[in-house]
Amino acid sequence: MHSVVKTLEKNIVHVPLGDPSFNDRHYDVIPLSAELFSYLPKLEQDLRLAFVDGGSTVILSAPNFAVGLNRLYYNLFTANKRVQPRKVPQRIDFYTICYAIARSGQIDYKTEIVPLKEEWRKYLPNDSELEFNSFDRSIMIGKQRAPITSVLGAARMFAEWRFAGFIAGEELEKGEVLVRDGSLQTSVTNESKYSNEAYKAALEKGVYFSALSKTSTLFTSTGIPLFSAIHTLSENSKCKDCAWYYYPIVNITSIQDHKAAMFAVKLHKISEYVFRFEVLKDQVRKGNFQEIENIISAIAENSKDIAFPGYPYGLIDADKLARVTMTEQTSNEFQLRAAISDKEVWKELANFVKSTDAHEILNKLIK
Repeated sequence: MHSVVKTLEKNIVHVPLGDPSFNDRHYDVIPLSAELFSYLPKLEQDLRLAFVDGGSTVILSAPNFAVGLNRLYYNLFTANKRVQPRKVPQRIDFYTICYAIARSGQIDYKTEIVPLKEEWRKYLPNDSELEFNSFDRSIMIGKQRAPITSVLGAARMFAEWRFAGFIAGEELEKGEVLVRDGSLQTSVTNESKYSNEAYKAALEKGVYFSALSKTSTLFTSTGIPLFSAIHTLSENSKCKDCAWYYYPIVNITSIQDHKAAMFAVKLHKISEYVFRFEVLKDQVRKGNFQEIENIISAIAENSKDIAFPGYPYGLIDADKLARVTMTEQTSNEFQLRAAISDKEVWKELANFVKSTDAHEILNKLIK
């Protein structure tokens, strides 16, 4: 164990911070500097904030089909006071059914979405845009054919964007803020159609569109996690022991996939966490930067929960209520199996399922 510690100390601990590293011509890096930290100003006015998240689980799957339950949820807060929605449903559940088809010598995945209530369909993505070639690189893992369950994740992501667009356009007013869990970066085929649709709704209404990430895989040029490096840098800045934001980190010139201005934020003075925070790039201008500061201060005002100071309570609540629990997964699987057990199709489906569930049985035996 001593050798393990020695290796970690040599290769990870004593490493210079470096500068942000993106390895993409659409990202113009700004060198790290202690001069780029700013105190969070006093909140000028209370803003209404909408926090949006989604959750999903696989109910039943085989290599050639998958059925999932997805959930969308949002809440509204003014500072720490919860506000009731007026127009857009606060929670939407829907099933996603994916299945493989052979076409022109290749395997494609098709998708059908079934909302629990038909009036929710308008908040959900189009089935035709959830059709993928099984070797679509945006859903593959390494060089292998994409597992069909990856389409369930794409359906949830597309739905989150469309749902956010409706919230921005119908639930919020000019100058108010939508915060989605994650980033403003898209990566899956057809995803940018839905992000652009959401951005358009926000821009037309004058609603600020933002995102906050719980985790980040970004690095510096020396292999240090980027937001850890910024946190370390803050210890020698004027903002030590305060809530702060750091900007700019990078100038993003990507036209389609990442229309964002990126910040690092520490939302509470006692927080040990620094998060990646993004605002739609078209909404961050020199003339309105005081408004952007007020947005970050408003989110910080919502980040005083004693259980996790420095992380917005609105996102804690959204994460909790967007999750599909194990109990719900088990219940839905039981209902689905019961509904098809007396059908002729179950015999064939059961054979497909057995091609992948042997590992699960082995796990149970080892327990």
